[in-house]
Parts: sequence; structure tokens; C-alpha cells
Amino acid sequence: MEESDAQCIKREVLGIGDRRKHHTRKATPLRSHAKEPDTHHRLYRFRFYPTEEQAEQLARTFGACRWVYNEGLALRSNAWKQHQVNVDFAETCRALTGWKQAEETAWLKDVSSTVLQQSLRHLDQAYQRFFKGQAKHPKRKKKGRSRDAAIYVRTGFTWVEDPERPGTGLIKLAKQSQPLDIRWSRALPAGTVPVRLSVTRDRAGRYFVSTLVEERIPPLPAAFVPGSREPKALGVDLGLAALVTLDDGTKLDHPRLLKRYAEKLSRLQRELHRKVRGSKNRGKVRRQIARLYALIKDVRRDMLDKLTTRLVRENQVLVVEDLSVATLMRAARGKGRRRKARLNQAITDAAWGELLRQLRYKCEWYGRTLVIVDRFFPSTRRCSSCRATGPKMDVSVREWTCAQCGAVHDRDVNAAVNLRDEGMRLYWLVATGLPPGKKMPMVIKASELEECLLAA
Repeated sequence: MEESDAQCIKREVLGIGDRRKHHTRKATPLRSHAKEPDTHHRLYRFRFYPTEEQAEQLARTFGACRWVYNEGLALRSNAWKQHQVNVDFAETCRALTGWKQAEETAWLKDVSSTVLQQSLRHLDQAYQRFFKGQAKHPKRKKKGRSRDAAIYVRTGFTWVEDPERPGTGLIKLAKQSQPLDIRWSRALPAGTVPVRLSVTRDRAGRYFVSTLVEERIPPLPAAFVPGSREPKALGVDLGLAALVTLDDGTKLDHPRLLKRYAEKLSRLQRELHRKVRGSKNRGKVRRQIARLYALIKDVRRDMLDKLTTRLVRENQVLVVEDLSVATLMRAARGKGRRRKARLNQAITDAAWGELLRQLRYKCEWYGRTLVIVDRFFPSTRRCSSCRATGPKMDVSVREWTCAQCGAVHDRDVNAAVNLRDEGMRLYWLVATGLPPGKKMPMVIKASELEECLLAA
């Protein structure tokens, strides 16, 4: 299809207006915000309590963001299915201008335009991931199931820092007359202005504002083995019997929060089943369930945050296994599906993915090195004393004896020791190949070792 025909279809059939501003200049793709050198993007999350007027305005904002996302998705999908025409982000923004001018959707003017454009930007990012094969085709958002969130860029809010308490201040959102009543649990870096804000409302009805700032985080002092200049390394094995097992034999128990609150959750679920759909009593029980799940989530996040911070502060090199959590949690089907469903629930409760994510970004923040060993490395059935590899073992086997040297091993401790040794082998392989004056990479992944050596 010729370009003129495509533009005609977009203008007359799809209702996408022409570019009015800078029509003689070629359109350039939008670039994401680039942080300054030696800085990190850090997110600070605070709870706030909106007034009735603010709560109503935020409810309209959440609904408008959801509607614009769905309408943009329908526009791009129909344009390709019916006319084989591609619609990009800039064209959906011009379509948004037409929606705001239409009489039946004039209520979009009550919401900040930057927030609605950010919703379309998220849609474009979802399409980009789909085109690259990293995700499925974007789906429509539904009220009550999708996350209530609104993104405010720098032009969508005002920030006034309190001179008496640096790092805290007043935040007023666009289309609102009063600042937010924020509980400043900690201060932002003094003198910085948030890059953007994210306002969310969870299922329990709590409101949070997350501020993204550029911060220079000083690296921690290097951690060495006492009496030497060798970096202090730690092998970390993740499991379900114990959440984390260290190479020195230390085990941190699995909190099993879902199991701890299973009885209360079951009782509330039974009450919810007995309530009439659409009734106020059913809504009350749903909020109780949401508050209980919010409690579980907060306890889990706090526990993982403290654990990962302690591990990063005490060690220079952290070694973990490259786990494919999505593969481990594949759907339970056929014989043994109930047992597999319980295993999936235990993996979800352990939050391995969140633990690995926190270790990764904290190592980058504080100047540590995270080594990710290949997932096919036989850390469990390899003897840490004589390096002999034994046969495969069932998950129920917690201790085993090496047939070569007779050493008795705890399954998880032996795996942690093997991970540490393999991780340090990869570490020194990269360290010896670094040119003089170049810093050690913050993340070394076994599957990307060749690329890491070439980059060095």
C-alpha cells in the first residue's frame, strides 16, 4: 500500500488527524529519559491518604487510563486486521486529541493529557515486546482485574521541597487543587527533583506514590577474605525446604506465608462464596481478602529486602543458579496435577524471581559482582570434596554419600559450595581477561560469558 493511501485511510477511516505542528520536519522516535553518568534510577514508595475529592479524581484518572489503553489497542488491531495499516505511538496520540474533542468522550479533558499519553506509551512498549517475540499480543484491561495506576511525568506534577526537612515536601498532581497527604517514611536525596511519579491503588484500597529519582549511590568498601586480598565469595542455593542455603551451612527457613494464613484465607473464601454477587457484604469480604493478601505481600517483600541487603553488604561476590522460574511453574496437567499445583504455589510463595531481581540491582548499586551459573551445572549431584558427579537424585533425597570418596553431603549445602567454586572459576576467568584500569562487570552470566569476555 502506498504511503498516500495509508495516510488517507488513517485520516478518513480511522480518524487520525494529520500532523499540524512541525509538519515540514521529519518525525523522530521518542527517546526514554537518559540518566546522568555515575547515577542510578531509584524508586521510593510512600503511602498517602487522599481526600474525597482527590480519590474521586484519581478514580476518574485510573478509568481514563484504562479506557485510552483499550481504545488505542482496538485502533491499532483493527487498523492492521481490516486495512493492513500500521499505527504508531505518535498517531495514537493524535487520535487521542480527536477523542477528547468528541462530545461523547469529552470527559477525557478532566484528566491530565500527560497521564493519558503515558498509557499509550505503555501500549506501544507492549507492542514492541510483542514484535521482538518477548511477550504475547497485548490484551485489554478490565476494571477490578487490571492494576489501577497512573504515570505522571515531570510536567504532570509540582514538587516543592521542605527547607526544614530536606528530601520531603509537597507533591501536587495535575488537575488537583491540593497536595497529597504523604507519609514520608524516609527522605528523598536532598536537592533532587523526581523524574516521574507513579500513583497506584491496590486491591485493599491503599494509595501509594512511587517517586523515581536519579541518585548517586556510593559503592560499599570491598569485602575481602580475612588476612588476604581475595574477594569474599558466597554461594547461594535457593530451595523450598529452606528458602536460602549458604555455602557455610547456614539455612534460612522458608516463611511459608500462604500456609501460615491458609486457614483464614479459606474461611474468608467460603464467606465470599456464600454472599450474593453485587451485594455490599460481598464487597466487604473481598476487601478483607485483599487486605490479607496485601499483608502477606508486605511481609514477604520486607523479608526479602532485608535478606538481600545483608548478603550484598557482607560479600564481594555472590553466586546463584540461573533458575527458569516460568519453566518450573508450568501448568499442572494429567496425573499428579494436584501435587504439581501445590509445588507451584510453594514456588510462588518463595518468590525466587523477586529475590534474584533484588540481588541483581543491589550488586549494581553497591559495586558487588553477581555470578549466575548455568542452570544445567550439576551442583546438587556433584561431590564438593572430590568433584565426582553422581547419578540423578529425587527431590526427596536430602542427604547422600559420595561413591568415590565416601563423603556425606547435605543436599543444599553441597549445592551451595559447588555454586561458589564454579562461580569463582568464572569470576577469575573474566578478571584475568580484563584490560588494565577497567572495572569488573557487576553481573557475570555463564550463558553470556563469551560476550562478556569480548566486551572486556
